[in-house]
Amino acid sequence: MSEQEDVLLELFVCLPQLKQVTTDKEELVNSIVDMAKKNLQLEPQLEGTRQEMLFKYEQLTQNKSAFETKMQRQHDISESCSLSALQARLKVAAHQAEEESEETAESFLEGKTDIDDFLANFMEKRTLCHSRRAKEEKLQQSINTHGQFPSSH
Repeated sequence: MSEQEDVLLELFVCLPQLKQVTTDKEELVNSIVDMAKKNLQLEPQLEGTRQEMLFKYEQLTQNKSAFETKMQRQHDISESCSLSALQARLKVAAHQAEEESEETAESFLEGKTDIDDFLANFMEKRTLCHSRRAKEEKLQQSINTHGQFPSSH
């Protein structure tokens, strides 16, 4: 290099703006290194929190599934206790009691049952049949007038 270039280079290197840029660059590099070290120090805590969050999410998923299962069960139970379901079961039970009383009567008429057993069984089954039919009719009447169970005042 020529002497002029050397002087020019020395002048350029001594410029305060260049010194400031160099200082700023070093400060930025040091700042980035410090930040990277802090981030590395926080990594175990971050990983622990991440694992805890994954565990909580798994618990949430299990609880949600259990909740949905219980909600479905509650819905099924509610459906089985609906007025129409109760009425249908009463109707079937009344019909079953009537059939049993008819079988008892046939058994008596065929001579398979003595009169004392017939009277006891037949009256019990007919009473049960009539009781169930009355309850079914009362429930139907309640459904027609109220649309729900009558309130007890």
